[in-house]
Amino acid sequence: MIAPLRQKRLYEEITAQLRKLVHNGAFCPGDRLPPERQLAHMFKVSRNSVREAIKSLEQQGVLVSKPGAGTFIAPTSQADLTTALGEAFARERHRLADIFELRLLLEPQIASLAAQRVTDQDLALLGNLMDAYAEALAQGQPVRRLDQEFHDAIAAATKNQSITLLMERMQGLLEESRDEALQSPDRNRESLEGHRRILDALCRTDPDDARTAMATHLIHTRGRVFNSNLEIEQ
Repeated sequence: MIAPLRQKRLYEEITAQLRKLVHNGAFCPGDRLPPERQLAHMFKVSRNSVREAIKSLEQQGVLVSKPGAGTFIAPTSQADLTTALGEAFARERHRLADIFELRLLLEPQIASLAAQRVTDQDLALLGNLMDAYAEALAQGQPVRRLDQEFHDAIAAATKNQSITLLMERMQGLLEESRDEALQSPDRNRESLEGHRRILDALCRTDPDDARTAMATHLIHTRGRVFNSNLEIEQ
């Protein structure tokens, strides 16, 4: 029911999982949440991360803290609670839509430039990253970091320091579209196939195919993410 968390913005993942538990009826209005120490143990994170998540949900009106008594699901009607959760999901979807729009503007062009400048050393690194991704996927291990490194390596292959610096500065923002909570076996398998098509275009030093392969990869990933979010909201 609760998965271990492995990302930098842990409190956001905790927030998302707690919202799911409320939305699915595991917690009802008026129910008391487990103590911070117990939640930290359940999520395999620090109490500070749990505290940040609780604060975020309090600001959204989903939780209410009572000094000396604990933290409770807001004592509203189920209809009001569902509305609050729906609004929270809508905000997340809008932010993710903006991020994918930005990625679609930038990364296909980056892949196209990389295809014109890629070296054998770049291709070897990309191939190793893709092999590591496939191995991690087969073993059921997280692949988010490898996905990020694959895209970073493509940016580095442009030999344009401004592009590399831009992608580094944007890393925190782009990581949201790779959130562990948005991952699924189907998305990860499809992502691996997308990486293979991109790498094939880079190996052939074909800028147009590289641009198309990257755009297709991002569009398919966006579709997987929003389909999973729709399932959560239903």
